[in-house]
Amino acid sequence: MDAYQLRLAEFLDLTEKLNAQAKSVHSKMDNNEEGQLEAVQALFERRQTVIDQLSEYTKAAEFEWTTEDKRVISQLKGYEDEMQPLLNRLHGSFTTQMNRLNQTSQTSKKYVGAYQTKSTGGSFIDQRK
Repeated sequence: MDAYQLRLAEFLDLTEKLNAQAKSVHSKMDNNEEGQLEAVQALFERRQTVIDQLSEYTKAAEFEWTTEDKRVISQLKGYEDEMQPLLNRLHGSFTTQMNRLNQTSQTSKKYVGAYQTKSTGGSFIDQRK
């Protein structure tokens, strides 16, 4: 087995792991175990390294994919097609949670210091910024 075929096999393995990991991540971010999203990110980074290594092999003028390589590439395409909706869903969920956290933070900043000053004899004065 050539060196590029080892990289291609590693790429397939990482893609399978990434697909399984993406399926296990819950769309409600609070329900995920600690480190699940970091594991997805780490798999993406390892995959990118392998892609960079593969691109070096494919730049050679005499390079040509074998029939077995084309079969593996076909499998990779199937995994990619399966993963894309999962990753889009995760991205949407993550964006929604970040927006919610940002809104909560902005709302809480409006009341900073509102309860720390002035005694008004029992009345409440709204001191939002």
